[in-house]
Amino acid sequence: MGKCLKGKSEVKEKEATHRCKHCAALSDKKGHLCDPKKMKEPKEKKEKKDS
Repeated sequence: MGKCLKGKSEVKEKEATHRCKHCAALSDKKGHLCDPKKMKEPKEKKEKKDS
């Protein structure tokens, strides 16, 4: 689709919404990656209960 970023991410991992399958670069826009794949949203960590 887009130009290959050669593994150089445009945004930090927390802000990224897409990851390139080919070079593993991160971006917040699908059109900026050569082989984009939508990333799953990270699950929030559960707090441990003290008994």
